[in-house]
Amino acid sequence: MANQLELAQNRLFGADGLGVSDFKMYPGTSREVSKAQFAEQINKVLAQVEAGDYELVEEYED
Repeated sequence: MANQLELAQNRLFGADGLGVSDFKMYPGTSREVSKAQFAEQINKVLAQVEAGDYELVEEYED
């Protein structure tokens, strides 16, 4: 089984992945996050999107 970092890399950039390029993410206020933890959350979100387990939120303008 691939580790979380390899899995995220393949899901985003791999031949069968999303074909992402120029991808940037920022950890926000928590700087105590490992690469593996970051990758685990990316994989979790992608799995939820693939499963249709999300709610679309419309942008609100004043």
